[in-house]
Amino acid sequence: MPEVIPVCRALAGCVEGDPLAAPPVGCSPADATRWFQRNKYPLLALATSAPAWLAGDATFQRELAAERAWYDTQRGEYLAVRDAWLERGIVCLAIKSAGNAPSFPHTSDNIDILVRREHGPAARDTLRRLGYVELRNIEEPRKFLFRKFHDGRCVSAIHLHEQVGWEVGFMDESALWARIRPAMDDPAVNVPSPEDAILINLAHACYENKLLRFNDVARVRHALRDAGDGLDWAYLERVAASRGWLDGLAFMLLVHAAVETALFGATLIPRAALERLEQLVRAHEFIGRRLAAIRAQPADLPLNLSYPFCKRLYYRKILADPARTAGQRRYDVAATLLAGIKLKSGLRPQPGAIVTISGPDGSGKTAHARALVEALDLADIKASYVWNRGGSTGLLGLVSRARRRLRPAAADRDSAAADSVTRRRGRLASPPARFAWSWLVAADQVGTYLLRARLPALRGRVVVLDRYAYDTAVEMDASLPAGARWSRLAIAAMLALVPRPQLGYVLDVPPETARERKRDEAWHPDLEGERDAYRALAQRFGLRTLSTEGAFARSNDPLIREVIMTYMRGFETWRNALFLANPSQMNPPDRIWAGQGPGGAR
Repeated sequence: MPEVIPVCRALAGCVEGDPLAAPPVGCSPADATRWFQRNKYPLLALATSAPAWLAGDATFQRELAAERAWYDTQRGEYLAVRDAWLERGIVCLAIKSAGNAPSFPHTSDNIDILVRREHGPAARDTLRRLGYVELRNIEEPRKFLFRKFHDGRCVSAIHLHEQVGWEVGFMDESALWARIRPAMDDPAVNVPSPEDAILINLAHACYENKLLRFNDVARVRHALRDAGDGLDWAYLERVAASRGWLDGLAFMLLVHAAVETALFGATLIPRAALERLEQLVRAHEFIGRRLAAIRAQPADLPLNLSYPFCKRLYYRKILADPARTAGQRRYDVAATLLAGIKLKSGLRPQPGAIVTISGPDGSGKTAHARALVEALDLADIKASYVWNRGGSTGLLGLVSRARRRLRPAAADRDSAAADSVTRRRGRLASPPARFAWSWLVAADQVGTYLLRARLPALRGRVVVLDRYAYDTAVEMDASLPAGARWSRLAIAAMLALVPRPQLGYVLDVPPETARERKRDEAWHPDLEGERDAYRALAQRFGLRTLSTEGAFARSNDPLIREVIMTYMRGFETWRNALFLANPSQMNPPDRIWAGQGPGGAR
């Protein structure tokens, strides 16, 4: 957008009840919608006040409907958590909310919730009981990320804080708790006092995001207006000084004042407070230079505060924090420096694991495997999806594909790769042909899974296998006549030599349900026998049998939760230890993590 300040000012006017009669020059209604979204400002706040040119736009209405649905989902999950916590005497606080409607902070990447430190273990236990998975790979000191998956998607993400901080603490939590209040528009949401809302939102913008968004400006402006002349400026200065970031607070308040003035014509910060803030900034020349540079540039939002500058402020805060001892400050410097190196380098050390999903056709293997990989990706776990079927890879795969090209009437991928049992048995009537086929398939499967599963797991990936050697064993056995001892020996050798999965599942479904799901499938006559064969393999190899009859969520929800929680039990790695990033290096682990997880490659 070429005219940055007029556009931002016009869009800010939509929030303040002073909208233009037409979109600003160079800004379409769709552009305006994306500007609010980019700045994390809730479209729900504009639902009844947006000007006609914006309210009537198809893009705005579509995005508003999507946001409303996401708000309803997240808030419903939050209420269930809040009520369960209250039953255990746990009070929670939405730390980044300032009380401006909607107070529930649904546009954040996750819902930041504070509980008292002594309530932390019980609060985490409650979340696990409600079906949340704890992502220990994204843990920070006294800060824990939980996600809940339902029907193949994430429906809630809660960042549970025992302190207001980003690697290190920024607030006086005892004073913070004494000043909380229910939001006027949503009594189910506790919000900080105006003073604390200003401190938290500006600290988060500077020290965590290095970015000032319009939503931050709107929250601080609401807090300033809410408190009016009664705002306790001495409290702001005292809290920031008590944790070593008074210089950062002064800088951010002056940046806010500059942006607020550009957007609304004036700032709500009183002149006396501005003079005090200017005095604080003059003591630090590098802060004054950065402030002057920001004041000289157009007030585009989100406003880049400068990564190097904010990092300099961050380490100044750590070294000046009077609430920490000298030894603790040195450790904080080392830990945060290593965390930054790990983040910027893209290094994500994690243990590897192999997860297999087997079962008859129609049991839902592919849907469950793909949903699991998507959940792992969202949980910031490096994962790979692999589909394989006996006879469809390597040299045998080339032969199979050539045969399919000569037979264009073949059905879909699975049915084309597996001829009918009757025809296959006919081709395997010859003992030499049967012997060669069975051992070639077995060797192909062992080589395939060593290359596509074991090797990536050794390199630290979670490999999710849609079909495994167990499925090949069932199909091979069904194709062999009675007494084919040497061929069945090939099956036994294959099962002994393929990598053993850390978690293996057999999806169980009645034959009639499988037929209903895949009406065009070429079914062999003994589906009950096939089902029994899968159950026998599950018992023999310690696989988990999971019924997939009924709604998808009924089986997928527990599968995703079990895989992620089991994986997180063994998340510690020596490579993470080098970065001081193992969960046990940041927080005392809860008792649930005393056991060991998948124990994949470290």
